[in-house]
Amino acid sequence: MVRRSDRIEGFMSFGLIIFAILLLPIAVWAGAATASSQNALIAKQSAELHSITATTTADSTQTTASTADYIAPTTEMASAQWNWNGQVHTGDITVDSTTPAGTEISIYVNDKGDKTVAPITQSAADVAAVVTGVFTWFSVMSLLVIAFMLVRVFLDRSRSAQWDRDLRAFLDANAL
Repeated sequence: MVRRSDRIEGFMSFGLIIFAILLLPIAVWAGAATASSQNALIAKQSAELHSITATTTADSTQTTASTADYIAPTTEMASAQWNWNGQVHTGDITVDSTTPAGTEISIYVNDKGDKTVAPITQSAADVAAVVTGVFTWFSVMSLLVIAFMLVRVFLDRSRSAQWDRDLRAFLDANAL
């Protein structure tokens, strides 16, 4: 004889397994969508950003960048200049420590010749796609498992209360 609460728990366990399997294509789709958008960003950045060589015009100097524990407290910066479309641009660039003046450093500039961050790499895009897919599956499954556990707590309390009632009825019926 199987109790109603046992059937509910079994049905929910089976449903959890089915959802885990059915969520795989959705997680793959989310990862593929992320890969597509990241690849579009790579294509856009490769058209708009250009790698050029800048020459430092001064020795590197140490600057305080952050007081956070997870970021290096100091950064080496140096004044530099670079040519873009016949115009000379100047600015500060990040360099290794003790970089002397006259050192050539690769930097990225936009179409106007202004210094910008490096474009994302294909490996970074691939990692973002995989992490998105895994996180999508994991987060939805976590929510479903939490819901399952909450229902199971309710069912356990219900079974315990029923056991107490049945035991009390048995003892009352068999009392001398």
